[in-house]
Formats: sequence, structure tokens, C-alpha cells
Amino acid sequence: MYESIQRIRDFIDKPRTRYVLSKDRALSSQCCSCLDVIEDSELAISAFSAAEFGTSVGAHYLAVYGLLQALFLQQDAVINLCESLKIPETIDNYPRLKEIREIRSDSIGHPTKRNRKKGQPTSYHFISRPTLSLKGFELLSDYSDGKSEFKNISIPDLIADQRKYISDILNMVIGKVESEEAAHKEKFRMEKLVSVFPDTLDYHLQKVLEATGMEEESAFGEADLQQIKQTVQSFRDALEKRGIELETYDCIKYVYELLEYPLDELEKFFQSVKSGKESDITEKAAYIFAFFVKKQVAELRRMAKEIDEDYSS
Repeated sequence: MYESIQRIRDFIDKPRTRYVLSKDRALSSQCCSCLDVIEDSELAISAFSAAEFGTSVGAHYLAVYGLLQALFLQQDAVINLCESLKIPETIDNYPRLKEIREIRSDSIGHPTKRNRKKGQPTSYHFISRPTLSLKGFELLSDYSDGKSEFKNISIPDLIADQRKYISDILNMVIGKVESEEAAHKEKFRMEKLVSVFPDTLDYHLQKVLEATGMEEESAFGEADLQQIKQTVQSFRDALEKRGIELETYDCIKYVYELLEYPLDELEKFFQSVKSGKESDITEKAAYIFAFFVKKQVAELRRMAKEIDEDYSS
């Protein structure tokens, strides 16, 4: 079970999934809470052993109360996990899990007066103290219509059955999220992000560098700069086509934020030189900005290549 939870954690930690979840803060919090509770309740269930059962009757009750509540919490958590990942699932699809919930509610949830669905008799329940052991207990139920019922509750069976069906649900979740991820990658596998960076890009970057120190080249520098800006925008557009925004990858967002100022300053520099006006920045500053832009665009291209490799894997 812990391995399944880790696989789900690894999935939701992927940049695209993390970003999608983050846009709905409630569902994101729900998902994280569910994963923690599934693991925490499993720790509680695993602690139900001879060593933890204690020697007093009070300790026995405490252990059984805790176990049954842990089983109940774990069921809620796994169903709510499905909801947070927008996977339709309900406990009604698992009759044995529903039965375990009923045992919990009758035994320790609402034993003194349990009002069922309209038209059904109210019920009252008792755990037979002499039968309470590590292996289970006998549950006596009386109903307002005069019926009485005895059930032998096997604790090892409850634990084994719960683990089986919870594992089945977690494996279903893994299958669905991995299938969705694979389908998304396959859709864009042949569309390489690195292809938005043209072979002529290095030429344009070099020309911008040269134009910062040559007044007669300023008009061409501005044209080359526009090619660079178009490439930067094309990369952003290609990401958005995949449902990826700048915020999806913190590293990409950071580079775009770094590029915004020097690109604007270079554009104003070339326009000033071309119109014969004095620029707000010196040629040396313009050269530094151009050099910085060249390095950051190279970084974007490297990131694009990494994403392409991930989509090809």
C-alpha cells in the first residue's frame, strides 16, 4: 500500500499535475490530506497486534475502537482521494467495504441508538465483553421492531479484506492517472518544443550583440530582436497548447521574468538610436543586456529539450 501511495505522490508532484491541482486549492488540499490519512490509518491498523492490544479490558476496548475508526477513516480517505483527482468512484461499488463501515457504525460509531433509513427500525448494539479478543468479538444487535441478532466479528478478516479492496482502489487510481499521463505525452510526443527555436536563432542573437555597438546596424538589430521575442513567445504558446503555463514550471517562469526587462530595454535602445534620440542606457549596458538575453534564451532551449525527452520516455 505504501508503494502505491508513493507512486500517486510521484504523479501529483509532476509539474503539470501539480499546477492543475494548484488551480483548485480545495481539491489540492483534499488530495494531500487523503494521501496522509491513508498512510496514517494504515499505521494505526498495522499497530493492532498482540503487543499493542494490552492486558486490561479497557486497553482491549481502546484498541478495537481505534482499529474500527482507522478502517472507517481509511475508506473515506481513499474515496475522497478519487474525488480530488476527478476519478468517479463510490464505496457502493465495494459491498465488503460497506459492510465493514456498518460494523464500525454498529459497534463504536452509533451503538446506543442508530437511526437507519426511513422505514427501517432503530437499532441498539452491544459488544459482548467476555468475547472481546485480538481475534474479534460478538456483536449483539436489538431492533425497535423486536428482532435481535448476533454477529461474530473477525478482526483479522476485517483487516485483510479492507487491505485488499483499498489496494484495488489505489491500483485503479494509479492505472487511470498513468494512462491519462501516457495519453497526454503521446498526443504531443512528435511535436518537439525545441523546434520552436529556429536554426537561425543564434544568428539573430549574435546580430543583436553586434548591433549594440554599431549605430548603422541598429535598424537590423531591432529586427533581429523581434525574431528573438517571437521565438520566446512561440515557446510560451507551444507550452500553453499542452495545457502548460509558465507557472507550471517554476524554472521556466523565472527565466521569462528575467528576460522581460532586458528585452524591453533593448527594444527601446534600438528605437532611440534609429530615431536619433539619446538612449536611456549606454551601448555597454545594451551589450550586457544582449549577452544576458542570449544566455537565458539558451537556457529556455535547454529546458525545452528536457521536456521533449520526458515526453519521449
